[in-house]
Amino acid sequence: MAIDAKMIKELREITGMGITDCKKALTDANGNMEEAEMILRKKGLDKAAKKADRATGEGVINIEIRDNVAVILEIQCEQEPTTNNERFQALVKEATAAAFTSGAKSAEELTQVEVGGEKIEDKVKALIGVIGENVVVKKLGRIEAPAGAVLGSYSHFNNKSGAICLIKFDGCDAGALQTAANDVCMHAVAVRPVALNRGGVPADMVAKEKEVFMEEVKNKPENIQDKILEGKLSKFFGEKCLTEQLFVKDPDGKLTVSAMVEKAAKDAGGSKAEVVEFARFELGN
Repeated sequence: MAIDAKMIKELREITGMGITDCKKALTDANGNMEEAEMILRKKGLDKAAKKADRATGEGVINIEIRDNVAVILEIQCEQEPTTNNERFQALVKEATAAAFTSGAKSAEELTQVEVGGEKIEDKVKALIGVIGENVVVKKLGRIEAPAGAVLGSYSHFNNKSGAICLIKFDGCDAGALQTAANDVCMHAVAVRPVALNRGGVPADMVAKEKEVFMEEVKNKPENIQDKILEGKLSKFFGEKCLTEQLFVKDPDGKLTVSAMVEKAAKDAGGSKAEVVEFARFELGN
């Protein structure tokens, strides 16, 4: 069967593959469009397998809030220009939507979600076959807000870092705390907290710091060693814990993130408010 330009164009629009690949697939399929598409899909899967180990140093952090759910998703690729590729952007949008509808809580779960009869994992492989570089669904974060809580979000202008958070409150309207919730996320992106509070800081990190501090105070009088150690640990936690960090937008440099949120609630007529959950993503970290 003769292969004409119209057939090649149609197959390219379906698969995103190059002219040469489409022409060869149609020739091998004797003009059968469905068979040619399957040939190209198999070729794409082969390309994906070969590129699976290649480093992915670029990509995007995508954040979206729908009703009472916030999702933050990291999808990586090899080169920055790829993030502007329409098919890459379509995958990001489709994967984000799937995170909402499926309730997936990890990247691994998300890749197994079916959209239109095809797993996200297979859509990624198909994209790799088209663009010729590795693509990875790297991380997924999800926060659900119960009654009496507000979700916040912040995405850096280049979509390379972002954060979502949840603030619980009493006695005020959620809208009154929206700015505070978004500011918490902006702060998290800028200051890079390790954990929400002291209980979330990895035990091995605390142990290493304590070991260093104990070495520093060993020559101090014994009756003040514990107090000095306590002060050093307090400063350490103040640098690593989101709620204890000095709020980056406070002009006086005295207000902690926790205190800022409480103040916002009281200014709105509420009795209390606290940050109870957050997720911060930075591309590659």
